[in-house]
Amino acid sequence: MPITDEEAKQIKKHLLGQLDSLPENQREQIKEQIKSMTTGQVENFIKQNKLTHLGGQCIFCAIVANQTPSYKIAENENDIAILEINPISKGHSLIVPKKHLEELSQSTKDLAQEISQKLQERFKPEEIQIKEQKIMDHSIIEVIPIYGDETEKQQASEEELKSLQEKIIKPKEIKIETKTEQPEKETIPILLPRIP
Repeated sequence: MPITDEEAKQIKKHLLGQLDSLPENQREQIKEQIKSMTTGQVENFIKQNKLTHLGGQCIFCAIVANQTPSYKIAENENDIAILEINPISKGHSLIVPKKHLEELSQSTKDLAQEISQKLQERFKPEEIQIKEQKIMDHSIIEVIPIYGDETEKQQASEEELKSLQEKIIKPKEIKIETKTEQPEKETIPILLPRIP
């Protein structure tokens, strides 16, 4: 279904809003390319890059509804935690409210803290940044482990994401020390002499 000029305008606005993560030297050139795109070019761009969510539906709502695949690492009644598919670092996660909200609830913030602690235990980053974001008017929280060698976002492979998901969600192994117990010596009761 072809997109309207108004939809193309909204999509271009959304794409321009995503440029912050790009290196500064590339930003201006891409900004000019986006601004000069016709409605037909925007439509082709969406098809070529399989950006179906830009046609109007929020990508996070599509993830919550299981219409778009994701790598879930935790969930509570109101939110889900998923791995970022274009991470800055190992364990980069998104906390997504299940409802399309502009304000974040306390449960979303609590889940972000929970994920932050789990990533700290599993991967021992130098620090963890927690950032509130709004994408397509859907408020989310980014949880970004910092190891000191981060440069920019890079697309992760399906194998990398699955492996990371398993490492994060599998229960932490608990070492149980077992003592080898000595068998108790059997004590023989001493009976008093019986009087006939």
